[in-house]
Amino acid sequence: MATTVGEFIKRDHDDFRLIFERLRNSTEDEAALRGEVYPFLIDRVQAHAVAEEATIFPQMEKDAGLLRATLVLIAEHRGMDALARELAGTPYDARMWRPRLFPLSDVMRCHLAREEGDVFPRVTHRFSPEALEAAGQEFERVLQREWKIKGVHGGLPPALQER
Repeated sequence: MATTVGEFIKRDHDDFRLIFERLRNSTEDEAALRGEVYPFLIDRVQAHAVAEEATIFPQMEKDAGLLRATLVLIAEHRGMDALARELAGTPYDARMWRPRLFPLSDVMRCHLAREEGDVFPRVTHRFSPEALEAAGQEFERVLQREWKIKGVHGGLPPALQER
Protein backbone atom coordinates (compact mmCIF):
# COMPACT_ATOMS: atom_id res chain seq x y z
CA MET A 1 0.00 0.00 0.00
CA ALA A 2 1.37 3.43 -0.97
CA THR A 3 1.81 6.25 1.50
CA THR A 4 -1.16 8.60 1.74
CA VAL A 5 -0.92 12.37 1.67
CA GLY A 6 -1.83 12.49 5.36
CA GLU A 7 1.06 10.20 6.26
CA PHE A 8 3.53 12.36 4.31
CA ILE A 9 2.18 15.48 5.99
CA LYS A 10 2.31 13.94 9.48
CA ARG A 11 5.95 12.92 8.92
CA ASP A 12 6.86 16.55 8.25
CA HIS A 13 4.80 17.75 11.21
CA ASP A 14 6.76 15.47 13.53
CA ASP A 15 10.04 16.95 12.26
CA PHE A 16 8.69 20.49 12.72
CA ARG A 17 7.69 19.77 16.33
CA LEU A 18 11.16 18.47 17.18
CA ILE A 19 12.94 21.40 15.55
CA PHE A 20 10.66 24.01 17.14
CA GLU A 21 11.15 22.38 20.55
CA ARG A 22 14.94 22.57 20.18
CA LEU A 23 14.76 26.23 19.12
CA ARG A 24 12.40 27.12 21.98
CA ASN A 25 14.79 25.45 24.42
CA SER A 26 17.93 27.01 22.98
CA THR A 27 20.03 28.99 25.41
CA GLU A 28 21.28 32.57 25.13
CA ASP A 29 24.70 31.37 23.94
CA GLU A 30 23.33 29.17 21.12
CA ALA A 31 22.97 31.91 18.50
CA ALA A 32 25.04 29.91 15.99
CA LEU A 33 22.70 26.93 16.41
CA ARG A 34 19.65 29.16 15.87
CA GLY A 35 21.36 30.67 12.83
CA GLU A 36 21.75 27.25 11.26
CA VAL A 37 18.54 25.56 12.37
CA TYR A 38 15.96 28.34 11.96
CA PRO A 39 16.51 28.97 8.21
CA PHE A 40 16.39 25.21 7.61
CA LEU A 41 13.11 24.96 9.54
CA ILE A 42 11.49 27.84 7.71
CA ASP A 43 12.53 26.53 4.30
CA ARG A 44 11.06 23.13 5.25
CA VAL A 45 7.80 24.69 6.51
CA GLN A 46 7.45 26.81 3.37
CA ALA A 47 8.13 23.82 1.10
CA HIS A 48 5.52 21.85 3.03
CA ALA A 49 2.94 24.63 2.63
CA VAL A 50 3.61 24.85 -1.12
CA ALA A 51 3.15 21.08 -1.43
CA GLU A 52 -0.12 21.11 0.53
CA GLU A 53 -1.50 24.04 -1.44
CA ALA A 54 -0.52 22.47 -4.77
CA THR A 55 -1.86 18.98 -4.08
CA ILE A 56 -4.47 18.22 -1.44
CA PHE A 57 -5.87 21.70 -0.73
CA PRO A 58 -7.34 22.21 -4.23
CA GLN A 59 -9.20 18.91 -3.86
CA MET A 60 -10.38 19.88 -0.39
CA GLU A 61 -11.67 23.25 -1.63
CA LYS A 62 -14.03 21.44 -4.01
CA ASP A 63 -15.77 19.78 -1.06
CA ALA A 64 -18.30 22.17 0.52
CA GLY A 65 -17.79 20.49 3.89
CA LEU A 66 -14.04 21.17 3.80
CA LEU A 67 -13.92 24.56 2.07
CA ARG A 68 -13.97 26.75 5.18
CA ALA A 69 -11.38 24.63 7.02
CA THR A 70 -9.13 24.65 3.96
CA LEU A 71 -9.30 28.44 3.71
CA VAL A 72 -8.38 28.68 7.40
CA LEU A 73 -5.35 26.46 6.80
CA ILE A 74 -4.26 28.65 3.89
CA ALA A 75 -4.69 31.78 6.03
CA GLU A 76 -2.58 30.15 8.74
CA HIS A 77 0.14 29.46 6.16
CA ARG A 78 0.19 33.17 5.32
CA GLY A 79 0.28 34.12 9.00
CA MET A 80 3.16 31.76 9.71
CA ASP A 81 5.04 33.15 6.72
CA ALA A 82 4.64 36.72 8.00
CA LEU A 83 5.78 35.75 11.51
CA ALA A 84 8.72 33.79 10.05
CA ARG A 85 9.85 36.80 7.99
CA GLU A 86 9.62 39.06 11.05
CA LEU A 87 11.72 36.67 13.13
CA ALA A 88 14.24 36.26 10.29
CA GLY A 89 14.95 39.98 10.64
CA THR A 90 15.92 39.55 14.29
CA PRO A 91 19.60 38.78 15.00
CA TYR A 92 20.02 35.26 16.37
CA ASP A 93 21.92 36.61 19.37
CA ALA A 94 19.27 39.21 20.25
CA ARG A 95 17.62 38.73 23.63
CA MET A 96 14.23 39.06 21.88
CA TRP A 97 14.89 36.24 19.39
CA ARG A 98 13.43 33.42 21.50
CA PRO A 99 10.43 35.46 22.72
CA ARG A 100 9.67 36.29 19.06
CA LEU A 101 9.79 32.59 18.19
CA PHE A 102 6.87 31.81 20.49
CA PRO A 103 4.06 33.43 18.43
CA LEU A 104 5.23 31.54 15.34
CA SER A 105 5.56 28.34 17.34
CA ASP A 106 2.07 28.81 18.81
CA VAL A 107 0.44 29.37 15.42
CA MET A 108 2.31 26.37 14.04
CA ARG A 109 1.23 24.18 16.97
CA CYS A 110 -2.44 25.17 16.45
CA HIS A 111 -2.13 24.65 12.69
CA LEU A 112 -0.67 21.16 13.05
CA ALA A 113 -3.33 20.22 15.60
CA ARG A 114 -6.09 21.52 13.31
CA GLU A 115 -4.78 19.55 10.33
CA GLU A 116 -4.15 16.33 12.23
CA GLY A 117 -7.07 16.39 14.65
CA ASP A 118 -9.84 17.94 12.61
CA VAL A 119 -9.30 18.45 8.92
CA PHE A 120 -7.37 15.37 7.78
CA PRO A 121 -9.57 12.88 9.64
CA ARG A 122 -12.49 14.35 7.67
CA VAL A 123 -10.46 14.17 4.44
CA THR A 124 -9.91 10.44 5.00
CA HIS A 125 -13.65 9.89 5.11
CA ARG A 126 -14.41 12.02 2.07
CA PHE A 127 -11.75 10.78 -0.36
CA SER A 128 -11.05 7.27 -1.54
CA PRO A 129 -7.86 5.48 -0.46
CA GLU A 130 -6.71 5.64 -4.09
CA ALA A 131 -7.22 9.42 -4.20
CA LEU A 132 -5.31 9.85 -0.94
CA GLU A 133 -2.45 7.71 -2.24
CA ALA A 134 -2.34 9.64 -5.51
CA ALA A 135 -2.30 12.90 -3.56
CA GLY A 136 0.50 11.45 -1.44
CA GLN A 137 2.60 10.72 -4.52
CA GLU A 138 1.99 14.22 -5.87
CA PHE A 139 2.70 15.78 -2.46
CA GLU A 140 6.03 13.94 -2.27
CA ARG A 141 6.94 15.01 -5.83
CA VAL A 142 6.18 18.69 -5.14
CA LEU A 143 7.92 18.53 -1.76
CA GLN A 144 11.08 17.03 -3.30
CA ARG A 145 11.08 19.77 -5.95
CA GLU A 146 10.72 22.47 -3.29
CA TRP A 147 13.44 20.94 -1.13
CA LYS A 148 15.79 20.95 -4.11
CA ILE A 149 14.99 24.60 -4.86
CA LYS A 150 15.56 25.60 -1.22
CA GLY A 151 18.55 23.33 -0.65
CA VAL A 152 17.00 21.41 2.25
CA HIS A 153 16.06 17.79 2.92
CA GLY A 154 13.69 15.76 5.03
CA GLY A 155 14.50 15.00 8.64
CA LEU A 156 16.47 17.14 11.02
CA PRO A 157 19.03 19.78 10.06
CA PRO A 158 22.70 18.73 10.35
CA ALA A 159 23.21 20.78 13.55
CA LEU A 160 20.57 18.68 15.32
CA GLN A 161 21.69 15.35 13.88
CA GLU A 162 25.08 15.73 15.55
CA ARG A 163 23.60 16.14 19.04
